[in-house]
Amino acid sequence: MTPATISRGNSPTAQYLDNTSQANKQYLLNSTTFSNQSAYEELVNVWNECKTPNWDGYDSLPVLEETFINTYLFIKALPLGYTLPSVGVEPDGHLTLEWYRHPRWTISISISPEGILYYAALFGNSDVRGSEIFSGEISSNLFDLIKRANIS
Repeated sequence: MTPATISRGNSPTAQYLDNTSQANKQYLLNSTTFSNQSAYEELVNVWNECKTPNWDGYDSLPVLEETFINTYLFIKALPLGYTLPSVGVEPDGHLTLEWYRHPRWTISISISPEGILYYAALFGNSDVRGSEIFSGEISSNLFDLIKRANIS
């Protein structure tokens, strides 16, 4: 399953630039250095295990296909060669992406089927929480938190 690419414009020039950019990105993604393949494989494995109701034996909700697609698109939106998150799931059916340095230096992003991102980050003694709508690109605010979680 490969979700459609989100176009950034409607003119022939914009479509050409989108197609060229996607082709170049795909070339790099096929390399071992820049590949997101391990995150995609983890995502598919988690989704396959948790797409039915009561997957944990405690009345958990299933992970819906929309949640899977939103999470796939989020991983796809990460810059090439960037540290990949670990993929998890919550009893409410949301998928989570987590970047973990140690117990007091981490960020977790919960992705809903509606495309809402709920995040919580812990950086030493400070924490940041919030939510935002995912529209195919990672906001600068959220990306700054992800970068901060990856810097020691």
